[in-house]
Amino acid sequence: MMRYRKSFTILVLMLFLCNAVTAQTNTDEQLAAQYFKNAEYDKAEVLYEKLYKRTNDEFYYHYYIDCLLKLSNFEDAEKVVQKRLSKEKDPVLLVQLGYVYKIQGSEKKSVEAFNSAIQQLPPVQSQIERMADAFLEKNEMDFAVTTYEKGRKLLGGNVGFHFELAEIHASRNKIDLLFNELLAALQTNPEQINEVKTLLSDVLADDPEERKSVFLEENLVEQIQRYPDNLIFPELLIWHLEQRKEFASALIQTKALDRRNKEDGARVYHLGTICKSNKAYSEAQDAFDYVIKKGKDNYFYFSAKKELLNVLYLKATENQSYTTIELAELEQTFLATIEEFGRIGNVAEMMMNLAELYTFYIHDTQKGIDLLNEVAELPGIQIEYLAQSKVQLADALLFVGDVWEATLLYSQAEKMIKTGDTGRMAKLKNAKLAYYTGEFDWAQAQLNVLKAATSDLISNDALYLAMLISDNSFMDSTFAALRIFARADLLIYQNKLDSAMMGLDSIEVFHPNHSLQDDILFKEAEIAVKRKEYQKAVELFHRVWKEHGSDILADDAVYRLAKLTENNLNEPDKAMEYYQELLLNYSGSLFTVEARKRYRALRGDLLN
Repeated sequence: MMRYRKSFTILVLMLFLCNAVTAQTNTDEQLAAQYFKNAEYDKAEVLYEKLYKRTNDEFYYHYYIDCLLKLSNFEDAEKVVQKRLSKEKDPVLLVQLGYVYKIQGSEKKSVEAFNSAIQQLPPVQSQIERMADAFLEKNEMDFAVTTYEKGRKLLGGNVGFHFELAEIHASRNKIDLLFNELLAALQTNPEQINEVKTLLSDVLADDPEERKSVFLEENLVEQIQRYPDNLIFPELLIWHLEQRKEFASALIQTKALDRRNKEDGARVYHLGTICKSNKAYSEAQDAFDYVIKKGKDNYFYFSAKKELLNVLYLKATENQSYTTIELAELEQTFLATIEEFGRIGNVAEMMMNLAELYTFYIHDTQKGIDLLNEVAELPGIQIEYLAQSKVQLADALLFVGDVWEATLLYSQAEKMIKTGDTGRMAKLKNAKLAYYTGEFDWAQAQLNVLKAATSDLISNDALYLAMLISDNSFMDSTFAALRIFARADLLIYQNKLDSAMMGLDSIEVFHPNHSLQDDILFKEAEIAVKRKEYQKAVELFHRVWKEHGSDILADDAVYRLAKLTENNLNEPDKAMEYYQELLLNYSGSLFTVEARKRYRALRGDLLN
């Protein structure tokens, strides 16, 4: 019994001593770390030496060596490394030894130690990676590269270390070696293409003179010629051309790949959607035409037809640079496509776009209204499209002056889609209709709800209209000037531009120096755009910006200036100046995202 008591007492004592040692170690480690952080290396060195001798832990060893080197105690540092090396025979320790030699100025001994480390490298992936990391930690890039290259040979090429080497070459701006490694990685394993794209995106983001881009393109073409059966290189080239927004070249390569592999047009269709989103409408049209020609049995036939109509519609109307003949041709294309697929729910969007053409561009409003009434009766129509058709029908009726029926339809659409953007847009348009007709209090109540809408466009429009009403209520409680302005705004919507101009002019005559000055200038600029008087529109938007730079319309005016000079006046350099103005001085604007995209496109940057 006495023997068991003694054993228990010894065990308790050992546990107590062990806990005491652990507690002391933790205290010493915290204190050493604080000394090291404060650059009190002499104090840190004493503690790290004690911790290292107590535990033989590699973590403390590295800090101990660092302290000795920072104190220029090279002799002790060398002895500590040599002693550990004699016990462990770990070639990675030779990297540390070589670094000690280098710090004290013994370059020859340093190189010998580094080379010795690489010579002793075992054919083990983890050890190869450890040694390369050790060289990288000491900023010995050449030796890290040599380590990976020797490791590749030792492992018989089973592990290429392509990405590790590519990152080193990227950090040293050795672009030819970088691309060689990435292309070799794809040659070995095509499934790594996303990793390659990610690294290339980072490298090519800083390429103002496009030397890297040109170099990559040339190398990819060379690889395609050398390995014609390897599809990964043309795929990467297409991706690269897309990033550079060289959509015409990308489309040529994509079609060639589709033909060579006898594909179904999927990649061409996908590229067409990218072209469309980047407003490269001619290339998008070409892409969708290519898919359509594959025939009605093709999986993408209907989608390509639908997208083609969207592209033709946007191309004709977005910049209002269409002719009567072009609109007539577009109308016939719409009608032929609708008849081909039948008047069912799936063609609702096509029919609504055609209705908008009739109402606002061909100026046959009754045809537009009749078509929208037909949309509402389509079998199988989705509720979202049904609500949108009601909003669009209300727009058409408001265009011809049927205010009462328009407000009923807006209300119906809002109730159908209460939480979505379509419902909120209906609510906004109903509020705007009330503003047109002078019911400012009711309009303001609806707009206050919409200012928190999730859609930036809806909330921004609601905010502007709410501020327009509230700002002008202080100056004129009868809203006399605002009533004229709102009526002129409706006339602009209805394309009665002469009457609208008379109303705007009358405000300046009967209410001089009114707070509506910037709004009046902005509306006059919009009228000039509708009349295709683009230079006059630029002058008016420029006045809004310069004379009312801190008001709510200033950023919108600058954005309109940028779009006009880019798309209608063909002055890309001037457009870049306006886009830059938005980015620098109106960073909170709704238009900054698009402005940044257009600025970078005009400058020739890559897409991120």
